[in-house]
Amino acid sequence: MRKILSFACLLISATAFGQSSTVSYNEDSAFIHKIANNILSSRAVYNNLKYLTKKIGGRLAGSPQMVLAEKWGYKALQEAGADSVRLQECMVPHWVRGGKDKAFVSYKNDKGISETIPVNVAALGNSVGGGPKGVKARLVRVNDFNELESKKNDLQGKIVFYNVPFDDTLLSTFQAYVKNVVYRGAGASRAAKYGAVGVMVRSMTNAMDNVPHTGSLRYSDSLHKIPAVAVGVRDVEKMDTLIDEGKVLTAEMKRYWYMHPTSGA
Repeated sequence: MRKILSFACLLISATAFGQSSTVSYNEDSAFIHKIANNILSSRAVYNNLKYLTKKIGGRLAGSPQMVLAEKWGYKALQEAGADSVRLQECMVPHWVRGGKDKAFVSYKNDKGISETIPVNVAALGNSVGGGPKGVKARLVRVNDFNELESKKNDLQGKIVFYNVPFDDTLLSTFQAYVKNVVYRGAGASRAAKYGAVGVMVRSMTNAMDNVPHTGSLRYSDSLHKIPAVAVGVRDVEKMDTLIDEGKVLTAEMKRYWYMHPTSGA
């Protein structure tokens, strides 16, 4: 009898719990649906995004824009009716671009006369710098990390040029981005391992313009940190043509960007 009673109590509890879970699920579902409808029908999200990106702008860690964005977000959440809003101090890296990024490529033309052409570049986020003197060295083109390894004995004191086009056969352009972004993220340290003094990376885009698509890199703490820039696709094509013609290229990068010590935010 005791076993039957225990089973009955368990059955009643399970049923009550199931009903409670169903009610909770329905309430959550209705609330989420309400949020979704608001996002789709209201311009508030787009207006907020426009203000954040156009009025405040880039928000790199430790930058003045980051502080403005924090203050804006704090006020926006309060006005939206959040139960509790608070700011919490944390330590962040502080990278500064410092000036207009510049780069040049020099070579001797068919008549043996030296020519120099400007190259449209943008420093990769977190890249080390060295002031306006910059770095100048012979350019070595590699098409992937396998070729980097095959040329490792020829990289001492050179600038490595990672020319890895997007795979346009992939229907999802993001898949092509994922395949290539490793050269932006790890390319500097991989080249520094063999004594390279700088890195130029083909812009992370399949657009045929000359606007460098930049982003951040990741240094290996065990290796020397060298400067790195993204290069506009049109200028990449110019460099490719010169190299294919057998020209020996010398690249020069003006490095104004630098990293501040970690600061509070």
